[in-house]
Amino acid sequence: MRKPVVVLDALLVTDKPTGVGRSILELTQALAASERGLDFRLLVTTEAPFAYLREAEEWTVVSCPGAVGGTFRKALFTQARLPRLCRAMGADVLHSLQFVAPWRVPCANVVTVHDLAWQLFPDTVEQPRRGYYRLLVPATLRRARAIVVNSEATARDVRRLHPTTGQITVTPFGTPSWVRQVPLDGGPPDPAGFGERPFFLFVGTLEPRKNLERLLAAYALMVEKPGSWPGLLLVGGRGWRDSGLRRRIEPLREAGHLRVMDYCASDTLGTLYRAARALLFPSLHEGFGFPILEAMALDLPVMTAGRGAMAEVAGKAALLVDPEDVPAMARGLALLAGDAARRAEMVARGRENAAIWTWERTAQRTLDVYHSLLHR
Repeated sequence: MRKPVVVLDALLVTDKPTGVGRSILELTQALAASERGLDFRLLVTTEAPFAYLREAEEWTVVSCPGAVGGTFRKALFTQARLPRLCRAMGADVLHSLQFVAPWRVPCANVVTVHDLAWQLFPDTVEQPRRGYYRLLVPATLRRARAIVVNSEATARDVRRLHPTTGQITVTPFGTPSWVRQVPLDGGPPDPAGFGERPFFLFVGTLEPRKNLERLLAAYALMVEKPGSWPGLLLVGGRGWRDSGLRRRIEPLREAGHLRVMDYCASDTLGTLYRAARALLFPSLHEGFGFPILEAMALDLPVMTAGRGAMAEVAGKAALLVDPEDVPAMARGLALLAGDAARRAEMVARGRENAAIWTWERTAQRTLDVYHSLLHR
């Protein structure tokens, strides 16, 4: 008996995946561990990150070199080549995991919307990606048979800004699985380069949406005051429109307060989470916020924005601040620097919160969407 064919568009995933790419890796791994009865075809531009699927039953990884390249190349592949691939594979469902689906699809289609930053905070999303989303995402949402989002906050944004869209299903992400491999102790004695000095940690691409200019302004307010303050380590690949950020970074770096580390592998990142005083993650907007759960799972207190998906994911376990209020963030930093009892309370709550978010739930809710389309 023929099994229903589900095609997953994972063309966005690179050899150095960040938020969206990592969510695709986690979802496919959870789906492979839980489903029997569907024939999955995974479309990729690089196979290396999906090595765990090589022995998985009912999974075929399909390399698509024609989609390698910039925004225009991917858009052309999505609109011209992807429908033909679906037809050739006999697809029953196409799940577009990266916001945009073909205009015409020869099967039922599901689209994942990770966030609406391009619409809510357009100045924080670079061109041509912003224009690409503005042109194609609204049409994708109108045509989709099902829409998947990863937080209630994003679901509210979609309903408010795109009220003509169809069924929306929230499939909350889980705590990243790699944190389970991080040892309780060990690692280099000075992973951040601050010696014996405690340090705060930021994890994420160095781009406007992460609100780093305000965070650094708040940190500068704190270290101007007398006292022994933690250093600050920024971990993440360089983004765009960062001239203002560089102006903030240099004086703090020259004074010995701040260090910058490029994208790093999970083992190094785990060591940094274990060693830090607190995670600082006051973004202007997030569709979810993996670093929040990573930090909590590794017993690190978190300061994040009291809005949207970040507040939803953090629950009552984090210090929530207004990300546009620099003095308020400075007060939050000082609290985390000096109040050991508060940090211990946050660690305990964070550990409980991180355990709630599971990829098994994400996979099951996603499968429910597929089966609902297959049985219509």
